[in-house]
This record gives sequence, structure tokens and C-alpha cells, in this order.
Amino acid sequence: MATRTIRITEDGEHLFARPSFYAEFAPLQDHSKFVDSIYVLKDRGRLTADRLTFASPLRELAFSFRESVPGSGHSGKVVVNEPSFGHRKKGRAFSGWIIGIKFKPNWSGPLRTEDPTIVACQQTLARVISTSPSCLDILNSLDQVVFALSQHAPHGSLISSDYFETSRDRVGNLASHVGGSVRTLHRRMRTATGFPPKRFMAMQRFRRSVYEIATRGAGLSAIAFNLGFSDQAHLTREFRRHAGVTPGAFKQAWRGRHARAVRFLQDTGPSSRLRIAVWPLEATTKAH
Repeated sequence: MATRTIRITEDGEHLFARPSFYAEFAPLQDHSKFVDSIYVLKDRGRLTADRLTFASPLRELAFSFRESVPGSGHSGKVVVNEPSFGHRKKGRAFSGWIIGIKFKPNWSGPLRTEDPTIVACQQTLARVISTSPSCLDILNSLDQVVFALSQHAPHGSLISSDYFETSRDRVGNLASHVGGSVRTLHRRMRTATGFPPKRFMAMQRFRRSVYEIATRGAGLSAIAFNLGFSDQAHLTREFRRHAGVTPGAFKQAWRGRHARAVRFLQDTGPSSRLRIAVWPLEATTKAH
């Protein structure tokens, strides 16, 4: 599928008008050292029908607003999701909104659900989604809470992002890249992420494979080669391990008759922060 060039102020609003969608946005430039992305899920059981939660090496602050019956309002809560190595299955499909921030492993600040800043953000988001929320309204709320949290984070203890943002697939090569010993790399990685370097790098490669499979037209063997898997079988084993489904089944779901996934380029304009969007094709039909 050809990538579409859009601007967040225009297409972002079309996206938010859909009955169901998932979108990821880039953080503000000043926050990019410690925030990986901001995500928004709006659903009525379509995108979450399989109830699978993928493994993730990132810590997340998530604001969840569940709608038990359409039109009955939302019950909100705030959760902090720690990195998880394996996939899991939820008890039921989700209806409502989940709005979250994915923090990079070098984030050293506390994340407490009772933090007044976080509570205030949850209350603001609850008011926003009760109307017809705009993309910018939600992003502004999250940008503000990230800024407030960053003011209290011990920045001097941040580990260099070089430890985490790398395409290297061997622990020894990564240790050489960051200029330290393998033992030091193990200690710092485990302290920051809870995982040894080899496992963390495998999860990062899995994350990249999700984006590639969902939004690119390339075959699985080409994706496996480009991401450093030994072969397609290796990609399949790792994907099933972290996602609970095969990459072929995932690709059929998100690039076939069920949904449409689009990756947005970084050069789409100075106002664009949208990285990826997924929505059910049924919703697409109704929106036009």
C-alpha cells in the first residue's frame, strides 16, 4: 500500500472521527530523549477482538476509559504497565479509549498513578473524550503531563540512549558501540529494563517487525532479512513468541480485508507527528 502524505492538523481530525482506530505519535522534540511515542486507541471491540497484548520492552503510562455500554459514559483509570517479555490474552475485547505514553528505558523519573500531575491529566482527558475530542486536544494534554513529570526526573542519572537505540543484534557488538564491557552492559540494561541485553534487543527487533509487517508490502522473507533475523522461520518463531500469533496471520489481519494500516513518513511536514495509524476497513467505508 502506498504511504500517504498528510498533515496532522488535517488528517488527524479525520482519523479521530472514526469509530475505531489505533495511532502512534512522535513526542515533542524536547521530550524525544526519554519518550518513545504517544499512542491513542479508540475502539468498540474491533481492533481488540483477538484480545492479545504483545510483549513490550517499554514502560507505559496509560489512561484507560472503558465504555461498558455505548452512550453510557466512560469509567476511567490510570495504570503503569511495566515491560513484559511474553504476550498475554485479555479477558474481553475493549470498548472505549486508551491513551498512553511509552517511555524509553533511560527514563529515570517515577511514575505513580496517585501523582497529582497524572491525576489532573486523567481528569482533563476524561473531559476531552466526553465531547468530540480533537487530535491536538489529546496531544496537548499528554505533552503537558510529560513536561511536568520531566521537571522532577533526576536527569543526571539518565543512561545514554545509545544503550537502547541500536540495530545491533549481538551483545558484544553493542558493548563495543557504547564503549563499555559486556558485564557493564548487562548490569545497566538489567537495571534500566529488567531484561538482559540479548532479550531486550530481541524485543526491540520484534517491535520493528510489527511496524514492517503492518505497513509495508514486502514479503516476510525480505522483512526477516532487513531486520537481521537469520531467516523467515526465525522471524516466525520470535513473532509468535512475543505476539501469540504468526507474522502471516498478523499480516493478513492488518493488511487484508479486516483493516488498513498506514505508516506516515517523518518528512510529511513540520506539523506532522503521526507515525502510524490502523483502522478497520468497515469503519473506513462508513467514514466516506
